[in-house]
Amino acid sequence: MMLENVYRASQTSHAPGHHRATFDGKKLLTLWTLLCGGVVVLVWAFFTLPRKFGNARVIRNKTCDDEVKICSSTWLKINQNCFFLFQHKNAWLSAQENCQHYEANLAKFTTKMELETLMRHVQSLRSSFWIGLNRRNLRRFWVWTDESIYNNVKEVQDHGDCAFMHKSGIDSTNCDELRDYICSKLGQCP
Repeated sequence: MMLENVYRASQTSHAPGHHRATFDGKKLLTLWTLLCGGVVVLVWAFFTLPRKFGNARVIRNKTCDDEVKICSSTWLKINQNCFFLFQHKNAWLSAQENCQHYEANLAKFTTKMELETLMRHVQSLRSSFWIGLNRRNLRRFWVWTDESIYNNVKEVQDHGDCAFMHKSGIDSTNCDELRDYICSKLGQCP
């Protein structure tokens, strides 16, 4: 009878190691369930969310390209570009650095209409303005500040390495001369 009671006691009592193994098993099962659930959510998000937001970006870019770009109220809008005529004199390189403070560059125009519109404004101000054309490269081509080659919308008079616009056209001179300047940047999406 004594042996029978000991056997029953050992069946009902839990040894410390056995109890811990059962408890750790429950923790492990819970942790494993949470980990698998987390992986499923991450995989779902990885494949689903980029498509949703990616399509939105494509639509936004397409819409933006189709809409007319805008300029802040103090800048002159010509096509999809914004221009500002600064009337304080600087050397060409200093003028370019000042334009960069406005997230712009010295003026670049690519169409005859942009050139003619700028020319009208320059004529009314009776001054000459640095633009983004220069020949400070090894090949001595006229290039814009973004390194694109000038398409000769208007001939540049050859008197120096930095170009400026005046009432009669485009001329060039020593880059250290002090002149007013025109900055330009692409218009922003509304």
